[in-house]
Amino acid sequence: MVYSKKIFSVLFAIAAIAIVGWLYKSYKMVPALPAYENDLTNEQGQKVKLSDFKGQYVLISYFQTWCGDCIKELPTIDALQSKIGKEKLKVLMVNDEGAEKMNRFKEKYCNTLEYYQTNQPFHSISIRVFPTTYLLNKEGIIILSKLNGYDWSSNEVINLIK
Repeated sequence: MVYSKKIFSVLFAIAAIAIVGWLYKSYKMVPALPAYENDLTNEQGQKVKLSDFKGQYVLISYFQTWCGDCIKELPTIDALQSKIGKEKLKVLMVNDEGAEKMNRFKEKYCNTLEYYQTNQPFHSISIRVFPTTYLLNKEGIIILSKLNGYDWSSNEVINLIK
């Protein structure tokens, strides 16, 4: 009886640690960039690959139209692109909610950025926190990534790009 209680306690502790680890990995760590593996579709319906933007810095933000932090982050992304210039920085605002919903969002909050659809639902590509945003250098390597809202027009980001 005492032996089985010890085994149960150990198994319970292992299960709890595994669950906490999974939750931490899923909601506190930035996942691998899905755009490395999955094509995106631009607003004209054309497939786009991340490699199409080699030679430019790329900021990719995975967002949802209902997300308050996503809305709060938009002006900083827009300001960053204005400061750096479209020829040096490509911004990809990525959504999985459908073109109609994305277009309403774009018109209401920010129509100066380019919006894309992913070909898979976010949950299937490990995007669970919004926004999830990546900054890539000219070779397509992630140099900064953030979960939740962030000031992308900060000096930290500008210095990474210059």
